[in-house]
Amino acid sequence: MRNASRDDIPALLEHFKGVHGEGVIDQLRVMLERYPRFSWEDCFIIENPNSGEVVSCVMLLQNAWTLDGIEVPSVEMEAVGTLNAYRYRGHIHLLNEKFEERAAQLHPVIQTIAGIPYFYRNFGYEYAARLGGGYAVNPSLIPKIPEGEREPVTFKAVTSRNFKEFLSFRENHLPWRTWTRKLRPEDAAYLIYETSSDEQEAFFFYLVKEKGKTAGVFYLARWESRLDIVELYLDNHQHADAVMRFALTRAQEWGEIPVRVAPPNQKRVREYVSARVQVMEIGRYAWYVKIPSISRFIETISPLFSDRLRDTEFNGFTGELTITTYKEGYSLSFERGVFKGITESDEKNPMNYNLRIPIDSLTRLLMGYETLDDLTGHEPDVQCAAEMRPLVRTLFPRLEAIVDPYY
Repeated sequence: MRNASRDDIPALLEHFKGVHGEGVIDQLRVMLERYPRFSWEDCFIIENPNSGEVVSCVMLLQNAWTLDGIEVPSVEMEAVGTLNAYRYRGHIHLLNEKFEERAAQLHPVIQTIAGIPYFYRNFGYEYAARLGGGYAVNPSLIPKIPEGEREPVTFKAVTSRNFKEFLSFRENHLPWRTWTRKLRPEDAAYLIYETSSDEQEAFFFYLVKEKGKTAGVFYLARWESRLDIVELYLDNHQHADAVMRFALTRAQEWGEIPVRVAPPNQKRVREYVSARVQVMEIGRYAWYVKIPSISRFIETISPLFSDRLRDTEFNGFTGELTITTYKEGYSLSFERGVFKGITESDEKNPMNYNLRIPIDSLTRLLMGYETLDDLTGHEPDVQCAAEMRPLVRTLFPRLEAIVDPYY
């Protein structure tokens, strides 16, 4: 077991092909060669000393999620896998120990992975943010352009030169109470690349132009023999029809693969797409999330607390909200509706805390995956003093999440 190096790229790509399939090779090659926050300290492998083949791998990607303008530093476990012939020997457990050592050096606020069901609970992760899903697009339900007329908008491919224009429009349309991925100008280096074939997974970014002005953005994600319309932001929700027609045309070129629309962040666009495609069930999964330090997480998102309290009965709240995970205790202090700080508590008696909640449930509450009322409805050991329930509901509302695994 060791850190990989640039010399290992050919062996890593062979490993990825064996574990994840041929279609991811271009994408993972670009990630290894161009990801702006990647270090070989962040790639851990187990190799067969006789053959030199990589039998197991775990990568750590440094990035950030954002919530209502707050940047939340993250590390993501990526490209995890073991060749079939070497599975069930505890390799990923060993690599996870190295991953955790490296993560501890970086002090992330959250750790995430879009992983297989249940397995990563073994490493202290909890399902805590919505992931994926999409509205299947039936071509027969999308209106065609009348003969002799043109599309109301055109589509301009995004390159590294105009990626900032894509980012600017996106930033100006990001929704509130929604987890999103932090994107930076330098990320064009690994997000925009030439593929070796149409069978390779890839992103294709576009600007929506109306009379020369940028009126929307989106990207197409070609993966697992499907095409997803992702991060769709539009000034005019009706232009979603043109976007879907454009995507259907590209899908025809790429072997008539099916098209979906990932849940749009803008409510009006989402409702319009849902009504147009006549789909209710979109098959969402969830991100595994681990919060290494509750105090660091609370301090990071604390600027949001004053806004959440401002238009409620707690706009002038002075006092403390005490929380225990039954193992660790915390006290959140407020003065006149403003968060003042969080301290750890040595109090051992759980009944002396306002909110009693196991760490897995607390993770879901802090991430907005479930509310206090959701949790108390099915978790008997989530308990809250009656007079503090309205405050907890206000501080920790339900949140949406639109975060692509491969950013």
